[in-house]
Amino acid sequence: MALPVLRSSSLEKIFRVFRSSTVSTMYSGNLEMAVRDAKWRQLELVINNILNSKSVSLPNWLQSFESIYHLSVQEDEDFLRKKVIVTLERFVKQLSKGHLSSTSLETLLSTYSTLWCQYRENCNCMRPLLLYMDNLDVNGKTALGSFQKLELKAWQTELLQPMAADIVRLLISKILTNQRDEIDNTSIQIMREVGFSFERAFQISGGNQAYRENFEMPFLEGMSECYRKESSEIKVEELGAVKYVEKALAMIQANIDLTSRILNEGLVEEVKSAFVQHYFTDKKDWVLSECDQMVAEERNNELESLYKFLKYIPNYDFEELKSNFKNLVEKNLIASITNLKGQDVHMKFINNLLECHIKYRNMIREIFDDDNSFVTVLDKVFVRAMKKNTMKEANIPLTSAEMLARYCDSILREKDMPDNIKVFQELSYSFKTVFPYIYESDVFEKFYAQLMSGRLIQNSVRSMEPEEEMVKLLQQECGSEYAKKLTTMLTDNKLSSDLTNEFTQTNVIGIKFTIKVSTNAVWPMSDKNVLKFTPPNVIENVMHQFEKFYLRKHNDHKLTWMHHFSPCELWINIYEKRYIATMNTFLLAILLLFQDRDQISFNEVNTFLNTDENTLARHVAILVDSKFLKSDTKEVSAASTFKFNAGYKNKKTIVIIPAASKRVTLKENSKIIKTVEADRKGFLQTVIVRVMKKQKEMCHNDLIAEVISKTEGRFSASASMIKKEIESLIEREYLSRKPDNKNVYLYIA
Repeated sequence: MALPVLRSSSLEKIFRVFRSSTVSTMYSGNLEMAVRDAKWRQLELVINNILNSKSVSLPNWLQSFESIYHLSVQEDEDFLRKKVIVTLERFVKQLSKGHLSSTSLETLLSTYSTLWCQYRENCNCMRPLLLYMDNLDVNGKTALGSFQKLELKAWQTELLQPMAADIVRLLISKILTNQRDEIDNTSIQIMREVGFSFERAFQISGGNQAYRENFEMPFLEGMSECYRKESSEIKVEELGAVKYVEKALAMIQANIDLTSRILNEGLVEEVKSAFVQHYFTDKKDWVLSECDQMVAEERNNELESLYKFLKYIPNYDFEELKSNFKNLVEKNLIASITNLKGQDVHMKFINNLLECHIKYRNMIREIFDDDNSFVTVLDKVFVRAMKKNTMKEANIPLTSAEMLARYCDSILREKDMPDNIKVFQELSYSFKTVFPYIYESDVFEKFYAQLMSGRLIQNSVRSMEPEEEMVKLLQQECGSEYAKKLTTMLTDNKLSSDLTNEFTQTNVIGIKFTIKVSTNAVWPMSDKNVLKFTPPNVIENVMHQFEKFYLRKHNDHKLTWMHHFSPCELWINIYEKRYIATMNTFLLAILLLFQDRDQISFNEVNTFLNTDENTLARHVAILVDSKFLKSDTKEVSAASTFKFNAGYKNKKTIVIIPAASKRVTLKENSKIIKTVEADRKGFLQTVIVRVMKKQKEMCHNDLIAEVISKTEGRFSASASMIKKEIESLIEREYLSRKPDNKNVYLYIA
């Protein structure tokens, strides 16, 4: 009869039945030898039948539990345990002699795997008996181990231990064969079971150390030696670095795929490490001999393989690859920004930077697995490219900060892009990409404010939405204090719009009039260069009306008219064609003089406008150059007489006279830079005082280091610059030197 299947609940019932039926009958002494032997023979027969895959009748199966019980309570508590050990060892020994001793090496692994699987399956069938034995171990003696470990101990000592070296050697050979050839699922199953048998037999019966010594160490040593021999036989010079890298990557992937199906996770990693040592680390220097050429020629597919190859090497820092990548980016970046010319040089500069950044950032993402160390290399190259010395070497007259400010200005003035969201997205991306590389953010702020004021004053803003979003972006990136003045400028612009609406609704002025009232300390405009002249009546009347209107609301304010910033539109009718000319108020005043006269002398113009001759000559020359006026002299002077050019022709109907387009020019750069330098001095002094107020006493080097750390991100402060401001503060008695140590500064409250 086949062996019945017993569930755990059934087993518990058997335990209760035999305990209750025998508890009343306690043996006072040992069973008679004959009775004991008879019970053991009955139990031994059942065990042998199970081990030999033979059937066991239900009565015999149940009788086995009774025999186990009676044998377990004898005085010699180890009797049953010793008998089971002998039976298991004898069976395993017979297996070894009967099946493995005569088996050829070619079939040894498969035969071993089959025997192991059958033995494990039969032992599983016998497990209820062994579990019952463990439960009846009343005195808890475990010197010989748990009954459930005996089956594995017998396998280990009688079969596996004597043949371990041969089995490990054959397993290694089988793995290497499957790595080279197509993977055979049957072989996979055999190798998996072989590895599992070592793990079960040694770990459970002897512990991790026994498993390590008897399987893992000899297995790893054998695999490593095979990898060493195979790798040394590859003719790398004939194969070439590129093909070798591809071959090694394919081999290690095959290695991982195969061993992960056979071995435990920890052993898979150790096998991979051995493979990497011989196929990767030992060949690294030779492979890197072609690295510089691969990078220089941007052979991206090969570089991707090279990076994957090098990444397998433990603790490798990619220094050679990063150095070549740095040289590549630096060479192409500098080339893209060198000798740029034209009115749109700032657009070319930023667009070339962005193009270069996108290209090599994508290269890092796609080729170098988005490795942060390569991103750091890229960042350092761009930071260096933005510095003054590099800009001068590239023959660029402007600073990178001004370039970015002008780029933002051009985008925000762009009329051809109707989608404000798209405009800001483009600008936001460009700004966030380039701005972190600019080491003089204070210079950018000055130029941006100057250009922004021009856009707002000239009404050349394409839309206020991108302007407002850009200021918010500056607040996010640099802090609210950084963009405080820009925020005030936007507020002034909004209030000016409201003032204009209210004024034009309550006053009859006869012309289209827009006012911009700017806060004096915020807007980057100086009233030192205000044009002093008598405006045309049509303008002057409106000015007086607005002054009365405004001062009724703000009687403590003082208004200064900035005519050189004020754009005007004049409709000029010549025969049947109308031109719309945009210019500043001063030019408008000159042209309006020709409404009721054909010609006028220089002195007469000066009499009407009541201004200085140099200013007048400069502005009249602009109108002569733009062909609206004719002069009877080659150079405009006090002796000149002017006529309106009635034959003026232009294909465009909208004409912008240059002086009206007030943009930051190269000549104004030095003024802005001087302003920045003055601001830096004030900023440094403020930082020094704050630090000293907190610390009370500091040595020179510590103070320098602290101030430099406080200025990072705003500008690069040198030690000499800081020292100069310290001396200034000492002279003004904010600080003093310690009497007994001149290298230490004291704060004066």
